[in-house]
Amino acid sequence: MRPVVAAGVLLVGLAVMAMTFVRLPYFIFRPGTVNALSDRIVVFRGETFPAAGEVYFTTVRQDSTVNGWEYLWAKVDDADLLVSQESVLGDRNRDENRQFNIELMRVSKSTAEAVALRHLGLDPFVATGVGMASVRDPAAGHLTTDDVIVAIDGVSTMRVKELVAVVKGREPGDRIEILIEDLDGANPRTVVVELAARDDDPTVGFLGIAPQTRWEDVENLPIDVGIRTDKVGGNSAGLALTLAILEVLTPGELTAGLRVATTGTIDIDGEVGPIGGIRQKVVAARRAGIDLFLVPEHEVSDARDVAGDLRVEGVANLDDALDVLAELGGNADALALPTESR
Repeated sequence: MRPVVAAGVLLVGLAVMAMTFVRLPYFIFRPGTVNALSDRIVVFRGETFPAAGEVYFTTVRQDSTVNGWEYLWAKVDDADLLVSQESVLGDRNRDENRQFNIELMRVSKSTAEAVALRHLGLDPFVATGVGMASVRDPAAGHLTTDDVIVAIDGVSTMRVKELVAVVKGREPGDRIEILIEDLDGANPRTVVVELAARDDDPTVGFLGIAPQTRWEDVENLPIDVGIRTDKVGGNSAGLALTLAILEVLTPGELTAGLRVATTGTIDIDGEVGPIGGIRQKVVAARRAGIDLFLVPEHEVSDARDVAGDLRVEGVANLDDALDVLAELGGNADALALPTESR
């Protein structure tokens, strides 16, 4: 073999080895699993009801050891999403990232349980006032992060949205009387703060705090429910978990007998938020023969790009999701606990 040809073969061989064995700083997200939820809802106290249909949550399969061939394939395959390692991990290592996602799922399950029970008329939390993550002028010197606001000018402000509504109606220079107490509810007292002007709107009064509603658990509710998600992490199953709890706790057919998959975070007010890997989750749902896929409203376009014959509907909140299911023949507009569970 001539030296030039031999050198070329060697270079090709080295390139092939590099493409195969060198790991690149990327993650690839691929279509994952579609998981039924009814068997994962555990009711410790309260009645349960079987369903003809099913609610599913979807996952994304994560490949964190990407070689050159996988990198190239992900560039041309619409079902794969290539993301830089830095974007995924940030300042966490891989173990810390796994633990972070497990914690996200823990919070998501707790929130889903609360949202479902609230929809059924049982609030598992009670607001005890507005705490503060940070305090700056003009509140600095009057309030601290060890205080809890319970009223402004005699108006109860047990939640952030109530406090915001009161302050938003005031102007810069207005003096407000704030009723506060210690974190343990002791030592009620009042302070007076003169509002400053908001940077983004000088006509609106500004208090200078980062408010957070403080919640306490309500004990001895007639319903006690839990969710088994094994080692699945992240918070994108929030809406699915909420719907599955509602399906199990109430008589009738929430899904009208359909196989309904959903994705989207959910907050304590039932608002549905965006998630990652929407295209991969839609592909997984399509391959699994799902009848309907509910997605966050701002991700409908991306979802429908790869949906094929799968019906995809966008929702902004729990009520939107229930409206879609009711239109399809489910009893989502009439969900109620049995009388003895109230």
